[in-house]
Amino acid sequence: MSHATDPSNGWRLGTLAEAEGLSVTGDSDVRLTGACALAPGRPHGLVFAEKEAQREAVAATRASAAILPPALADAFAGPVIVTESPRLIFSRIARAFEPADPPPGIHPAAVVSPAATVAGDACVQAQAVIEAGAVIGARTVIGAGAIIGADTNIGVACRIGPRASVLANSRLGARVRVGAGAVIGERGFGLVPGPAGLEPVPQLGGVLIGDDVEIGANTTIDRGALDDTTIGAGVKIDNQVHIAHNCRIDGHTVIAGCTGIAGSTHIGAGCMIGGGVGIGDHVTIADGVTITAASQIPKNIEAPGVYSSTFRAMPAGTWRRRLALFRGLDRIEARLSRVEKNHRFAGDTDD
Repeated sequence: MSHATDPSNGWRLGTLAEAEGLSVTGDSDVRLTGACALAPGRPHGLVFAEKEAQREAVAATRASAAILPPALADAFAGPVIVTESPRLIFSRIARAFEPADPPPGIHPAAVVSPAATVAGDACVQAQAVIEAGAVIGARTVIGAGAIIGADTNIGVACRIGPRASVLANSRLGARVRVGAGAVIGERGFGLVPGPAGLEPVPQLGGVLIGDDVEIGANTTIDRGALDDTTIGAGVKIDNQVHIAHNCRIDGHTVIAGCTGIAGSTHIGAGCMIGGGVGIGDHVTIADGVTITAASQIPKNIEAPGVYSSTFRAMPAGTWRRRLALFRGLDRIEARLSRVEKNHRFAGDTDD
């Protein structure tokens, strides 16, 4: 959804609805200045709800307009956008209230190599560094203190956050968002034993990132050793994720925060990786896999589905008792083996 600059007195509700091909039940001329939570809501705010259990909150909200499914439309006294997908429509319309992009231009405190190419309508903020051979696409914003390495290509309408680093030979598609402090294209963690100890393996590849990818704050994506590390179109990566060298993440996969993915792993399309997951090296994960939070994945997953490998939290006393049983499993197994052996022996003598 694309909107012009937010008018000073807020957005007209009807204009926002029409941009999504929808209409308003009630006063379409209501002016909105932002989106807000359903409870308590606020005047000139827009809210949404999805479930019958939210009916009382819908009736009580102080918001000026709501996006609701047909079954809840009668619960709100004000103007309503009625849709079967209230969360999706709310998400799209709420983008109108995001801060506007900064104006184009190169800040005097930025350092831009004469051998770099920066689109005339791009924005390069203070203390950003753009090295030789880099190409910055139209309507892209390079945040304050960001570093764009040599021969890096950044597509149109991208946003590189403050202090983020997109290092040499990285290639970003269109509409890529890189969060503050993220590092793309750092040397991968490759070592080989030598006569005097471990020696680094040259990391000669790059990083290739498709269109519409989002990369969270302080996430790190290492460049490949020989081939590129690749992130497919539409992938969404949370904060503080690490993706090692030569990984391949296929399109529209979602990876939650604090996940670590070891080198040369291939994750299929449309996967959902929960927070704090650890994935071993050279692992292949099929399309359509969901991995729940904190799971450990040392081997391939060959079929779509939901996979877990962790215990749910329980009272500490219960956990300690179960841990004691776990530590005694070898002893219990030995006792069971003796019982089974004696039982078989007794059965033989009965014959």
